Amino acid sequence: MTAVATIIRDALEILRVVDANEAPEAEDAETAIRALNTMMRTWEVDGLSLGWSDVSSPADILPAPPEAEEPITYHLAIRLRPRYGAALEPDVVQIATAGMSMLRAQMALNSYARLSYPDLPAGSGQGRATYRDGLNG
Repeated sequence: MTAVATIIRDALEILRVVDANEAPEAEDAETAIRALNTMMRTWEVDGLSLGWSDVSSPADILPAPPEAEEPITYHLAIRLRPRYGAALEPDVVQIATAGMSMLRAQMALNSYARLSYPDLPAGSGQGRATYRDGLNG
């Protein structure tokens, strides 16, 4: 369980705005929280449903699965970059893109895993055979 403050600090470290031993200023944390909530709501609307609920404090626990932490961090850095005028390194974009692809693939796998036969439509005039009924169901 990761605190929002850790995600914010890591994103600002990626941009070289803060170093590992430095806490972000309160104004920077507030800006990052706004950007984080906006970004995650956009992801939800775009079909990447991670169960996000808005955060309001750096002390809040990140409401996302652990495998989403790195993609969230790197995408947050990309979102915050214009504010700080930081150069965007190619590896940052590459890691963000790969993380997003991984999350989308996991979402697709989870969607297929939840699919069960009762969810499939039956054609008209066809009965639903069960193993108890035999193949002639």
